[in-house]
Amino acid sequence: MVAYLDSSVLLQHILKGDEGIRQVMICDRIISSELLEIECKRVLHRYRLQGYLDDVKFIAAMDRLDNILEGVSLLLLSQRIKMRSAQSFPVIIKTLDALHLSSAIIFNEEFPDESLLLFTYDNQLNRCARVLDFTTPFS
Repeated sequence: MVAYLDSSVLLQHILKGDEGIRQVMICDRIISSELLEIECKRVLHRYRLQGYLDDVKFIAAMDRLDNILEGVSLLLLSQRIKMRSAQSFPVIIKTLDALHLSSAIIFNEEFPDESLLLFTYDNQLNRCARVLDFTTPFS
């Protein structure tokens, strides 16, 4: 079983100690878009600059992020993924969510025998993924 990890799940774990990520970690393989690292690091830097994280907490959060990312296969934003992201979706989703979902769609097309679970706390992304027949454990 393959887990597609969205930044909402990873950030909830890193910033608030949310345990939902345990369901992700029991999967045979964890994948995500290369956006995962960018989004998470941007949020952590923003929280530090806004004073939500002091230097010690920022460093600890970055260490936790890096440790988890070591076990995640990051999919490059290929031309094919970008082209799919620019197309219509059955439910309104934001641009970065379209890139994440397109990454999952392309992965499914390239590896049709893999069972993919899409883990996100984003309601719209969950809704759209379900309409596209993805299994969304957190919806």
